[in-house]
Amino acid sequence: MKFRSTVIANGAVALLSLLLIAGCAGGTGFSSLGPRFSPIDSKVATMQSGGGASGPALHCRAGRGNAHFGKKWLGYPETKFELAPQDRVNITLSPSRGKGSLTIQAFFDKEGQRLLFCPVVDGPPATRVSCASIYALDDDLQMGIKRTFDIPNALRGGSISCAYKKSNLKKL
Repeated sequence: MKFRSTVIANGAVALLSLLLIAGCAGGTGFSSLGPRFSPIDSKVATMQSGGGASGPALHCRAGRGNAHFGKKWLGYPETKFELAPQDRVNITLSPSRGKGSLTIQAFFDKEGQRLLFCPVVDGPPATRVSCASIYALDDDLQMGIKRTFDIPNALRGGSISCAYKKSNLKKL
């Protein structure tokens, strides 16, 4: 009697396991028995993924260096841009003389207290890109910072200034 009840119990567990697996793989199965899941609306998804602004914008200007435009290193004029916390912005630099452009993507990682700068390059998704970061505390950004602005294979010898208030930007 004990043997028969064990076999029936084990058979029931195996059958239930198979049904659960089939239900998960097919996407239907036991949806009426458990909770129904629906896609997250865009506002909630944005908040959860860290996208979107959450704080005052940072005002920046960069210049006084050389950028790699195609095959040449050329000077570029001072460029101004704004960057909100947890947001990305593309900055397009053009040479002071000559043709071409260089696009850099900037990211203000408020959690890590840093600004990240990466050149936008063509290539497969697994392409490695050399980036640069600038670390600054919130108090520093209130007063305004000035740092060297170098990105391997993209920018050299430049300066960057960033502050929450335009009046606190440092001269390049």
